[in-house]
Amino acid sequence: MKRTLSIFYLALGAFFPLALKAQTAVDLPDTLKHTNEVPDRHWFSLKVLARAYGDSVVVRWAPDEYVSWKFLNAYGYEVIRVRTDEDHRIDTLATGIHPIKRKEFEERFSPTDSLAGAAVQFIFGRGMRMNETEAEPGSPGAIIELKEQQETIYGLGMLVAELRPDLAQAMGLMYVDRTAQRGAKYDYIVRPLIPDSVLPVHDGVVFGIQNTAFVPESYSTQLIDSIRPPKAVELFWPFDKYTVFDIERRDNEQGEWHVLNERPYLPSQINEAQYGDFNRYLDEDLDVGIYEYRIRAYDAFGQKTSPSAVRRVDLTDLVPPSIPVLTLIEIERPDSAVFARLHWRKDSLEADLAGYVPMYYNENLSLNTWIPLTNQMLAPTDTTCVVNVTGLQTGHLVIAAYDKSGNKATSVPMLIRISDVEPPATPTNLRALPSPTGRVTLRWAPSPDKDVREYSIWKANSLDHVFGRISPRDLSDSIFVDTISVRANQKFVYYKVMATDFSGNSSEQSEPIAVPIPDLSQPQPCRADSIAMDDECIRIWWVGSAEANVKTHRVLRRLKDEEQWTLIAIVDADSLGPDHRFLMVDRPPYVQDRRYYYACESRSRMGVSSGLSLQQSFLFKGPQILDIDLKLIGNYDGKTGETRLTWETGGVPTDADFYYVIYRKGPGDEDFKFITSAKRDEPVYADGLLRAGQKADYYVKIRFRDGRASTPSNTITITAKE
Repeated sequence: MKRTLSIFYLALGAFFPLALKAQTAVDLPDTLKHTNEVPDRHWFSLKVLARAYGDSVVVRWAPDEYVSWKFLNAYGYEVIRVRTDEDHRIDTLATGIHPIKRKEFEERFSPTDSLAGAAVQFIFGRGMRMNETEAEPGSPGAIIELKEQQETIYGLGMLVAELRPDLAQAMGLMYVDRTAQRGAKYDYIVRPLIPDSVLPVHDGVVFGIQNTAFVPESYSTQLIDSIRPPKAVELFWPFDKYTVFDIERRDNEQGEWHVLNERPYLPSQINEAQYGDFNRYLDEDLDVGIYEYRIRAYDAFGQKTSPSAVRRVDLTDLVPPSIPVLTLIEIERPDSAVFARLHWRKDSLEADLAGYVPMYYNENLSLNTWIPLTNQMLAPTDTTCVVNVTGLQTGHLVIAAYDKSGNKATSVPMLIRISDVEPPATPTNLRALPSPTGRVTLRWAPSPDKDVREYSIWKANSLDHVFGRISPRDLSDSIFVDTISVRANQKFVYYKVMATDFSGNSSEQSEPIAVPIPDLSQPQPCRADSIAMDDECIRIWWVGSAEANVKTHRVLRRLKDEEQWTLIAIVDADSLGPDHRFLMVDRPPYVQDRRYYYACESRSRMGVSSGLSLQQSFLFKGPQILDIDLKLIGNYDGKTGETRLTWETGGVPTDADFYYVIYRKGPGDEDFKFITSAKRDEPVYADGLLRAGQKADYYVKIRFRDGRASTPSNTITITAKE
């Protein structure tokens, strides 16, 4: 019986999607025929692909299951080429193709190459034996267990060969024909070298491969998206002949495309009942915005296709605002109308918060629908509103918070009773007894009304803050104990009490009482924010402690090497603005070559000191030009022919070392010139340079030994008489 090459171009399922089409059986020449035949046995197959690049042809193949793969790894393959466009020449290109040895794997690939390590394990690993199954050996469960492990090893081994052409060649599953002529047309035959008596395996054939330049395939899959709250995009695309992919994303429809997966992405098995026959990828932790996605597939030769069509996704905000808290409903009845004054709070105001809508529900009136009580949305900063409830029955109210994307969060429903409109009397005589540990005991005189259901205690850190309820529901006693922090950053804590009847009517809140906080803690010291110095003064901007228990800030100064500090300023902490900054301007006496040091101390209302701040030092030079009263007088002595000058001065520092300098502008001089100096105790000078008929101008200055000087005296003009 003549053996033929029966070609079964079937895909290898999810692990080896080879795009092969069915072909008719082909008779080989006698030189290629097997002589032995084994009737009535299962025949195994080889799946073969080939790709031309113009300068070479790559041939890839795979056995159709685990058993034949393991056998053929031992016996090997040969590759035969038939030229079909000219002389039908048959060439055996290679024979004895096997996986390389384990040692060669170790020499050729890096120890950190995980795919190469997996290939070694798949080829040389021992695998599970029949007596090593969890199920009883020999049982149907053990056989299924062993079969599943073999299928997994086979599938992953084929996947590794698909992803990495270098590993496919090392695993004996690929051959590169570098002798193929450009433009020539060939059939390739991959023949297993195992005897049919051992394992009957059909040859694998691929037809009509023309050696021209390779053009990458286009990936024509269709992406589907689903937005997953709060900020994720789930992508789906149909199962097809490809197994492994790169998922690419571009943000805001511009810029570069980025691959989201670090390694080639193999979709995991998913619930087909939920997702259908689709691959799936989840892109998480995104910001609101527009994204574009596309997919590239890896083909059986480890090369990526061109990208798929772009899928544009507009990711909107799906996160609702935080839940508001409806705190109080007050019924008002002016004339015949009925109004409800609603109070609520919201602990955080999101940037995209659009506002609030109060909503009412009564199953008899609204048919299981919540009815809005305002025509327009209330502002995000609102915490109270008045709504018309005329004609409504007792029901429930909520405050619904909406963001700009339409997401909604509603408060816990609160019962509104409209029939009883008379509120109870306001509790009186609220008083408090604080302890040093922060325990505050509150007492009050009960309301005289008989229908009071509960009392509520309201607390705030400041009189201009909104008071918040701190007591539990159903507080029927006229005593309540609160605990405050003795380190709270405030002077007082404030309390009110209110009564509520069984119809939900609430009394007015009582007058607030202020409870002082017994803070004995040490305040934080001041710090210098900025410093400046000029000839006139020293300026330091101090930042005081923001703690509420601080009463004063004290600024101190001392000279270097002095032990005692001098108090130069006291600042009331309550007089400062919200930034707690204050300016100290000091004009210290001038001391040559000595440094001044400044520090600041804060003191609490309990007299506790913060200690000194970090010290700031200055080498203060003071003004270099001193405004000193210096008066010059003079005349011309005709007998001696001299100009006689003298001067008077006042306001010179008593301990200063100085002398006088005299300036003259004589005939022919363009400007004043220094002519001489005089001792501090000799305020006179005689100038004999002036000739009859000439005149000269004079002025005097003081110079100090440390380099400072005075302002000039008055200028006088002297004329020599004829």
